[in-house]
Amino acid sequence: MAKVKGSLLLEVARMIRANKDRNWDKYLNAKELEAISGRVLASSWYPADLYERASFAIFQEIAGGNLDVARLWGRFVLEDIINRFYPALIQEKDIIIALDRFKVTRQQWFQFDDWQIRALEIERWGQNQARITIRSDHACPFEPYSYQAAGSFERLIELCGKTGVHAQITEHDWESDHPFCIMIVSWKG
Repeated sequence: MAKVKGSLLLEVARMIRANKDRNWDKYLNAKELEAISGRVLASSWYPADLYERASFAIFQEIAGGNLDVARLWGRFVLEDIINRFYPALIQEKDIIIALDRFKVTRQQWFQFDDWQIRALEIERWGQNQARITIRSDHACPFEPYSYQAAGSFERLIELCGKTGVHAQITEHDWESDHPFCIMIVSWKG
């Protein structure tokens, strides 16, 4: 069973707890809601499907299915996680090195069923560009996740001191059993 680290689930749990008036049981069963409402430990492992369904519930209930809001959520979550757990990630001025360090950190947040999957690949794609490929080893709500990831990459690069940062999704397969997206991230400075 694929798993995620509690440090990711914490942000999702906080959002759901802060919005008790929403119809969360439309997306999550009683056991999942109990897990979200209970104590979520940053260092513990949780089922990836719980994280994915809870994230999708937030996307629908809070963001109204708006992909731009998912991108903004990605920016917020990344900055919060960096500030609380990984401040060293923003000390790098070479963006490709910063992205590679983030990749190593991100690998600590997920355990896939297929240990051979390369969930995140980063390539220099020009002077001020990177090509980022994101994959999953199982079907999931991948489109909003990809937009959230785009926002996270944008914010990481901004925190490293760059301006004019933009991530554009250029290829994708949202619906397959092994969804993926490819984005080109560019910056100035």
